[in-house]
Amino acid sequence: MNQKILNINLPQERSFEELKKFGLFTNFISEIETFLSNKDKFFLFKVSEDLIRNYLIQASYNSFLSSSLLIHLNDFKNFNMEFNSSFIFIDNITKENLNAKTEVFLFNAFNFCLDNKIKIIFSCSDFVKNLKINLPDLESRLNTIAPTEIKDPSEEEKIALITFELNQRGLKIGKRELNYIFNYHSRDLDSLLMLANQLDKVSLEQKKSITTNLIKEII
Repeated sequence: MNQKILNINLPQERSFEELKKFGLFTNFISEIETFLSNKDKFFLFKVSEDLIRNYLIQASYNSFLSSSLLIHLNDFKNFNMEFNSSFIFIDNITKENLNAKTEVFLFNAFNFCLDNKIKIIFSCSDFVKNLKINLPDLESRLNTIAPTEIKDPSEEEKIALITFELNQRGLKIGKRELNYIFNYHSRDLDSLLMLANQLDKVSLEQKKSITTNLIKEII
């Protein structure tokens, strides 16, 4: 079986209200809403799958746009510590994105927000102990936060999410077509969402509904 794995960017408009319909996200959303309303300063969640992690951090940020700042660690360049926000969202803390520069930034951001009573939400690909952080003071600070783990989605949850994304684009897909995708295409959500984007584009260009033949053209 020849499966394609593709990298994409997440839709920017997702929010808590949209994601509450998915059981996969219910507990996380409840916990993060509690965190944002209490006196705790730091929240860290661990999700191994990139798309789920990005979905959640983007939805969190979208729900508090007027008072928050979103920082993608994979796009890290130079940030000053003069945050004028009530909430800071720091995304993509992964082994690949951790280096001397980003670790110093995270350490300084942690201290700055602690001193200035600013809340931070960190999203990580793994537990802190497995990230191989080289800066001991950063690791010790992150270890003071009890992590919230989001389990990888089941196949049924992936089907529900990809169907939702297609519906958001005004597209309908049948059970037969979904089964074909899950049999002959990579099942990771990153590539599934890229496929949704491609189906949206091709069906619009060709003025066709989603069929098995149309899917075959793309995958």
